[in-house]
Amino acid sequence: MFEDPMQFDIKKKIGNVEVEYSGLMEICQGGPEVGHVSINGKLMEGRFGGPALLHDDDIYLPVYLKKFLGTGFKLVKINAVTFKCEIFGGLKKLIFLDRIEAGRIYFFEDMNKTIQTYYEQK
Repeated sequence: MFEDPMQFDIKKKIGNVEVEYSGLMEICQGGPEVGHVSINGKLMEGRFGGPALLHDDDIYLPVYLKKFLGTGFKLVKINAVTFKCEIFGGLKKLIFLDRIEAGRIYFFEDMNKTIQTYYEQK
């Protein structure tokens, strides 16, 4: 199935890592969906978008944040063994995860896939 921030697999398992979404809702009409995420049965704090990328024991997700001056997404890396979360990058209107390649996490900042950027994998 083709995945995008509005329609993605709510349950994904690669190896012994399982990511499952629940309570999904659109943040605005026709916009991306966010919801709760559990990793190997452990519910994580916050609201997350999709699609998720899995790499070894790490899960990369857009996390939805409400700030004083607006709302948006940042990228979060969650370790499936320790459940340690690391949020990085600036606040974006959208994070449409694409792939992990050569130590970089590539994503689009728009639904039309015209603005691509990346973060170095940590």
